[in-house]
Amino acid sequence: MPIVRTVLAMVGKFGITASLSIIYVYSAEVFPTVIQNGIGIGSMCARIGGVLAPMMYLLRNINPHAPMILSGLCPLLGAGLTLLLPETANKPLPDTIEDIEGESL
Repeated sequence: MPIVRTVLAMVGKFGITASLSIIYVYSAEVFPTVIQNGIGIGSMCARIGGVLAPMMYLLRNINPHAPMILSGLCPLLGAGLTLLLPETANKPLPDTIEDIEGESL
């Protein structure tokens, strides 16, 4: 059982690291060039999650399995929400706000 837990933790760590890297690439494609705050907001949300993550240890007082359950459900929720993001393959990158308003990605 400890080996399975370690493997799952490493897969989760890989997913978190990959998603943090993807934030910068995807944000640059979705937000127009004139809006430079988009990448910063995505990064800020990721950093807030990193700051709050150690506090999950306190959930052990409620239920010993609560941190593991929360650590498993949050990435699954995030992965499901990515299905709602627009597709950017083979589409021109928006340069202005009007480019986004005129067409949906």
